[in-house]
Amino acid sequence: MKWECFYRFPQERSPMNNQLSLGTIRTIDDLGRIVLPREIRNKLGINPKDSMEIRTSGQTILLKKYEEMQTLLSLCNEYLEAFAKSSSTACAICSTQFVLAARGISLSDKYPLSAPVRKLITALQVYHYQTTEKIPIFDGSNYYLDSLYPIGTVSKPLGCVVLFHFRPQTKEERACAKYIADILTNMISKEDAYVTQ
Repeated sequence: MKWECFYRFPQERSPMNNQLSLGTIRTIDDLGRIVLPREIRNKLGINPKDSMEIRTSGQTILLKKYEEMQTLLSLCNEYLEAFAKSSSTACAICSTQFVLAARGISLSDKYPLSAPVRKLITALQVYHYQTTEKIPIFDGSNYYLDSLYPIGTVSKPLGCVVLFHFRPQTKEERACAKYIADILTNMISKEDAYVTQ
């Protein structure tokens, strides 16, 4: 059996449908390892020591960067649902790379977050809307951030809670978004402490 590793860029078409695709073929060594090309690692933000999720679909092996925030997805949805009921603002919870859940706005979980958003998450930097520095959620998007509250620790940034700038947000809405980010950070920190004990 011959194993091939295909990476699909968003504009590509599936190799299974006899349509054009860009693929890289790599040889598997005696220990079952393959090397992911640097271009792919850079495009997807995969760094040394990152965990990868591996699964199969028929005869295809699927690799995906493991997002720890994904394990909290149902909880994220519950928090956003409660927040949306008490506020009429658009909000989302994101991993370091993608939108995980959103309320009051329709966002794709297929597009990577814009570079400025990823930079804020990595630096654990809070952001509030400024007319001189509008930050879009995705590159080329017209959806700008009103507020961003990071989730994670200095050693392990994991994502963020975002409010969108369709109108000025109230102090209470911003405080609630910060509170959700703090709760998720504390939950993940306690989970990590439990795993390492």
